[in-house]
Amino acid sequence: MHPPSQVVREVQELTGEHGALARQLASLQDRVSRQIADYAAQVRVLQSEVVRLRGRLVRARTALLWGLTRSELHQVSLSMPRRVLMARGLSLVSDALPEAHAVICQTACAGHAHPWLEADGVCRRTGSACEAGLNPEESSTPALPHQVER
Repeated sequence: MHPPSQVVREVQELTGEHGALARQLASLQDRVSRQIADYAAQVRVLQSEVVRLRGRLVRARTALLWGLTRSELHQVSLSMPRRVLMARGLSLVSDALPEAHAVICQTACAGHAHPWLEADGVCRRTGSACEAGLNPEESSTPALPHQVER
């Protein structure tokens, strides 16, 4: 066995080594905590940049879809009330409605045996006379059961 003085010395050495390791661990924990805080700050900065870039993208797409130039978009964002902007957008949409109606008439109605065409030639979708000038009797497509007079 070891004499008691040697055991005491070994315990003191181990205690010193333990203290040094504990200090190094504390230093490492402080460094990692600072790095995590720096990383979180960088993430916040990047997230706010993403929000700003998304806003710019929405503005650019809106300008493109509404047919606004860059100066008009800037003027709009500074002065025009929202209802004016919406009216302008709706007028652009309403300009495209006749074309959309023609496509719907051609593909969804005329191309599928005229499901919206009543026996008297009135379009069920619009409530007016068929703009294609078709009557079920004149159509080359067969009448659907709801179009046949009984």
